[in-house]
Amino acid sequence: MDKRFFLALFLSLIVIAVAQLLFPAPKTTPNSRTLPAGDSSSRLKAAIGSTGVSSTSPNANPAATPPVTQVNRAATQATGQTVVETTTVNTAKAIYRFSSIGAAPVSILMRDYLNRSSSGGQVDLAAEGSPLLGYRLVTSRDTIDLSKVPFVLSRAKDTDGAEALTYDALVKNDTVSITYAISQDTAASYVIGVNGRVKGPSGQAYLLVDLPRTLRPAEADTTADYRTLAYSFKPERDHARSVLFGNLEPGERTLEPGPLSWVAVKSKYFVLGILSPSNGTLFSEVTLGGGPRTSKVATNATATVVDGIKNNSFAFEIYAGPQESQRLARMGRDFDHVNPYGWRFLQGVVHPIASKVIQALLWMHNRLNLSYGWVLVILGVLVRFALWPLNQSTMRSSLKMQELQPKLAAAQKKYPDPIQQREAIMKVYQDAGVSPFAGLTGCLPALLPMPILFALFFVFQNTIEFRGVPFLWLRDISIKDPVYILPLLMGASMYLLSWIGMRNAPPNPQAKMMGYMFPVMMTVVLLNMASGLNLYYTAQNIAALPQQWLLARERAKARPKGG
Repeated sequence: MDKRFFLALFLSLIVIAVAQLLFPAPKTTPNSRTLPAGDSSSRLKAAIGSTGVSSTSPNANPAATPPVTQVNRAATQATGQTVVETTTVNTAKAIYRFSSIGAAPVSILMRDYLNRSSSGGQVDLAAEGSPLLGYRLVTSRDTIDLSKVPFVLSRAKDTDGAEALTYDALVKNDTVSITYAISQDTAASYVIGVNGRVKGPSGQAYLLVDLPRTLRPAEADTTADYRTLAYSFKPERDHARSVLFGNLEPGERTLEPGPLSWVAVKSKYFVLGILSPSNGTLFSEVTLGGGPRTSKVATNATATVVDGIKNNSFAFEIYAGPQESQRLARMGRDFDHVNPYGWRFLQGVVHPIASKVIQALLWMHNRLNLSYGWVLVILGVLVRFALWPLNQSTMRSSLKMQELQPKLAAAQKKYPDPIQQREAIMKVYQDAGVSPFAGLTGCLPALLPMPILFALFFVFQNTIEFRGVPFLWLRDISIKDPVYILPLLMGASMYLLSWIGMRNAPPNPQAKMMGYMFPVMMTVVLLNMASGLNLYYTAQNIAALPQQWLLARERAKARPKGG
């Protein structure tokens, strides 16, 4: 590494900024599905504005999941002796529990993922005191909170084992029916089809879907898990967006107009989202609200999705599961963007690169049948080897520039006039057959790996494929190295790379100082980041050492004798 590395960092920021100007995000078109004027519109706005926020602290340990049974009945005095029926559906990947009060899922437990927080057990998205979904029906006559309505269940199963749970209720002369279709096909795991019918109301009616106010923490560092809580949504003609709970002030309400393809709530590794039908009606809008805070970290918020009821029916899909990139991509509708990579102003550049990096890592993992740790090592080495020819070419240009330095200095001294000096310098370049921009092209080897490094920075924050993956002494490459071996090894390899690069080079005090400072700075920056990121960077540095040594020897041979 030489002083041009820092110019490369600066140029990488310029590249990102220029890319944003050349490839701007599509402009959001005005929402063409406006709310009708009149009583129905006012009721809709009032219903959305009345969304409450649970004051129950989600930091409390969630109650232990009751034994899995087909139907769990419990009498409750609060509902006037109404019997609450909790129905359980088992699939290969998940266990779903639905309540007859509100006809909504109350628990989604994932068989393949362990909860690493103090609550233990398997990952369950439902937090204590926070329902997963809630429905409200807005008509021209009234607003009906379906979450308090008792429904009657009818259950059916087809020959493939797929189950259909149909909940029916008569509410103020309106018949409401909600059906959940749950497949046993592993390709459709974590997906629930929802279809509903409403008979009785006249005029325009709307279904309000309240998303979870929080998700149960599933990581050992619960505070960090809470910090990642966010609502995401996908406008029809714009990039997906994500709003952290921490960015919603208590009591603040934000309207995000549609049409919207999907709306979701997510933690670091898991997500629950509702998706409009692929060829059906999109959601009208979503209203986000900040919840009360019991600590510095925002642990709850609200999101209400407006779905227009057409021909007395509505339909959508529920995805409740891990943020596995391939599984999310199969959902279509850009649902794999539920966790946009990169800050909003960098999303258009970073997200495509991050997606390709993830695809490459998954492909190598599946084809080579190797641990993700070794896959990261191989990727780092491949990137360096791919840049080997470019490094050779730019280094030779650098050697020529080194030879020209005495002639350029002589031309500058001989011609004090700026015009004559510029002409003399250009003649030196022409006689040597070297481009005046050779110094800038020498930054390319350091510049080209930067997009991948930036992408990996975001990838390691929430790529569930890395969760819990051990490598050598590391128990989990998605978290920091507990003994800090990798960050220190990364810094040492970076310093060694810089030291070899400065051998046989003309004295340059500034480059020498940076050769000491930059490895220290990068070590501090990456010290508490994912160990997999340090692993990738260390592999890159070590893979570059042989070429750096060969180039240093070539530089020594090119130096004039006695120089």
